[in-house]
Amino acid sequence: MHLQWYMAAWLRFGLVVMLTAMAALVQAQSDPRQVVADAVERMTSRVEAERETLKADPDRAKELVREELADLVDFKRITRMVMGDYFGPSSKEQKYRFLDVFKNSLINTYASGITLYDGQKIDILPMQDGDRKGDYARVRMEVKTNSGQVVPIYYTLFLRDDQWRVINVYVNGLDLRDTFKSQFAQGMQQYNDIDKVVDNWSADAKIDAGLKEEG
Repeated sequence: MHLQWYMAAWLRFGLVVMLTAMAALVQAQSDPRQVVADAVERMTSRVEAERETLKADPDRAKELVREELADLVDFKRITRMVMGDYFGPSSKEQKYRFLDVFKNSLINTYASGITLYDGQKIDILPMQDGDRKGDYARVRMEVKTNSGQVVPIYYTLFLRDDQWRVINVYVNGLDLRDTFKSQFAQGMQQYNDIDKVVDNWSADAKIDAGLKEEG
C-alpha cells in the first residue's frame, strides 16, 4: 500500500502504543527506552487478543483509547499551543469547549486506527545524548511496514507533576502539533469566529490532508 496510508495508520496507532508506555515511565524514568519497548509488546499483544471485539465495537475502541489518554497526554498544554495567538483573546468557555472537542476528536481518530496493527515490526531506537533535556524527552521508534517501507515516529514528552506526558508526535517528519495549529489558524481565516472553528473541527481530516502534503 501507499506510504501515506501507512503514515496515517501509524499516526493513529502509534500514539496509542506510546500512551501505554508513558504510564510506566513514572516508575522508570531512568530507562524510558526499555519501558517503551515493554509497553509496545503489551499493547500489540492486547490488540491482537481483542482485534475482533475492537473491529466490531467502535465504542470499545474509543473506551480503550480514552483510558490510555486520560492522564498521559497534556491536553491543556497542547490545545494552548494549537490555538496559538487566538488562545489569549478567547473566553474561558471557548478554551474549555475547544479542549473538549479537540480531545474527543483525537480519541475518535486514534480509536479508528487501533486495529491497523497487523504484525508490523516495531523498533524502539536507542536513546541518544540529545533525547533527554531537563523536563523534556524524546522517544523514537521505527515501524517497518509489510511492504518493507520504514516509517519513523518520535514523541516529545514533558515531565509535569512527576509524570511524563505526551505533548507532540512526529510521523515521517509530519509535526502533529504544528499541523493542528495551522488548521486552527486556517479556520480563523475562513470563519473569523472561534466558535465556528470549534464547531467544524476534525482532527482526522487534517491528519490525512497533512500527510498528502508531505507525500
